[in-house]
Amino acid sequence: MLNQLLPMLAITFAVFVLFFVFMGIGYMVKKKPLRGSCGGVAKLMGDENCSFCGNDPNKCDSIIAEQQENALKAAQLGKSV
Repeated sequence: MLNQLLPMLAITFAVFVLFFVFMGIGYMVKKKPLRGSCGGVAKLMGDENCSFCGNDPNKCDSIIAEQQENALKAAQLGKSV
């Protein structure tokens, strides 16, 4: 029984590790924060406002644009961000 269980656990663990590695790579490439749902559990508990986006879906886009602008200015000055 243990001979069948160990490979299955190893494969499951490897799949989870790969999932998190790919999520990390995706974050590093896109530089966008992970987005949660503004519905779901918070909505069920009576929290009508989304604490992440503040009910403004363009908030993330404006923050990313500001970060890119700052990175460009820093690159022009020869500094790393």
